[in-house]
Amino acid sequence: MQDWRCSKGESLLIPSGPSEKRHLFAILLDPCRVEGRGSKPHVLLASVLSIKPGMFVDDSCLLKPGDHPFIRHDSFIDYRFTRLEQAEHVEARVAEGVFDVKESCSPDLIRRIIEGALKSPRIPREYKMILKNQL
Repeated sequence: MQDWRCSKGESLLIPSGPSEKRHLFAILLDPCRVEGRGSKPHVLLASVLSIKPGMFVDDSCLLKPGDHPFIRHDSFIDYRFTRLEQAEHVEARVAEGVFDVKESCSPDLIRRIIEGALKSPRIPREYKMILKNQL
């Protein structure tokens, strides 16, 4: 996947959490400069989690099997785990095989995830501002 490039709508399996379990992340915007973060372009990545009994679910963006080929259970975007990463870093992790490229998200799915981010109380305010500035 050396020719793969970060771009809005791409999705990746990324090790995350204490167990290093891999979660699906969606890239919410094309690489862009972020004020206060240097000259290198960054991307925002939003985490998908399967809904488990008894867990708190942010209902800002709920997902069903079929919304993305990787999603097999009712899921949601857990905006608490949204990540701002340098595009160059993400591309390097893909090239190294640390991050696995999955099927791209449909334009409708990315639209829903971004709309959810803008209304979720769980995403950092800085990330909402980055999204608003890129829309």
